[in-house]
Amino acid sequence: MDLQRELIGRTHELAPVLAARAAATEANRAPLDDNVRQLCDAGLMQILVPRRYGGHELHVDTLVEIVRIVASACPSTGWVTAFYIGHNWFHAVFPRASQDEVFADRPYALTAGQIAPSMRAERDTGGYRLSGRQSWSSGVVHANWIIFTGMVSDDPGQGPRLFCVPRAEVEVVDNWYIAGMCGTGSRDVAVDGVFVPVHHTLSFADFLNGSHHGGAVHGTALYRLPALGVIWFEVMPVMAGILRGAAECFRDLTAARANAYTGEASATRPAAQMRVGRGLANADALDDLTRSAARHVLAWDGSSAITLETRAAFRARAALVTKLAADGVTDIVNGAGGNAFRSEAPLQRYFRDVNVLRTHAALDYEGAMEVYGRLGLGQGPGSPLL
Repeated sequence: MDLQRELIGRTHELAPVLAARAAATEANRAPLDDNVRQLCDAGLMQILVPRRYGGHELHVDTLVEIVRIVASACPSTGWVTAFYIGHNWFHAVFPRASQDEVFADRPYALTAGQIAPSMRAERDTGGYRLSGRQSWSSGVVHANWIIFTGMVSDDPGQGPRLFCVPRAEVEVVDNWYIAGMCGTGSRDVAVDGVFVPVHHTLSFADFLNGSHHGGAVHGTALYRLPALGVIWFEVMPVMAGILRGAAECFRDLTAARANAYTGEASATRPAAQMRVGRGLANADALDDLTRSAARHVLAWDGSSAITLETRAAFRARAALVTKLAADGVTDIVNGAGGNAFRSEAPLQRYFRDVNVLRTHAALDYEGAMEVYGRLGLGQGPGSPLL
């Protein structure tokens, strides 16, 4: 707990610096080198790395607290930080030989990746030959590993598979031009027949249901989790952080505004007061929703499987948090005035960023609620993302 508090304190110290660089991060179309260096130097990336490799071996509650602070300062940097921290857990559930290689030189990796099975692979002696192009690789600009997901064309019956490839063997396509989350550097990545040793691969089904290598290698409940028991905690604190950042930005903006005709301070108007209060209360609620979900995961001791219903509930929670964050930011900007949409105004960046994120396929509100509802009605989930 002392280490958790120390890491949170370091993140709070970094937050104003990250906020001051948010516009530059957006203009760069990728995280700034200084941001990534300072986040690494603060010891944040190894939060979920096993102790045997020099990591902190903390849990998703620490991930939640760190990411919401970073995202409140700069949503793009928060998103990439969440992936870098969470994807180190991914590495910890690959075969032991893969982990030994990934963590050989330092107690964390910087990894971009996707779980949509857009790639194709063929068996080869000792591994697979991987080809294809994968989009939305957030954080790839500073990554040293890329995780791909694809089908094995000569054995489709085994289902999708994860493939871990060194960054040096991957082509990065500089095509990240988008209306929001501009600073994530989520460029396309491509390979053509690259060889992936079998120890750098993992069954997608095992990854999702928790039958991966993590529990056998490390023995603790953290590394027995089904993957989405971690992935949703990469996402939810980003949404909560965005709403918190927007609410506090609007509070400060309102405190400084005055009516151009009468000179009346905006802060004296009940409508403005209520909108500020509503924004802050919504941010508090999203923090509570995210933290309470994390407590459920912390309470799991690994002695029994996490049910499909519980996994569907996590997905529904993530989609709900996303919807509430986007709706909350929209309500805030509706009362912020035209100047809040000037390019130099931070508030318009929160608005654009959260509305891009709400289109993420895994965070689709209707889809997540459909899955949760199907299970509540005694039907199958109808979706592989559980």
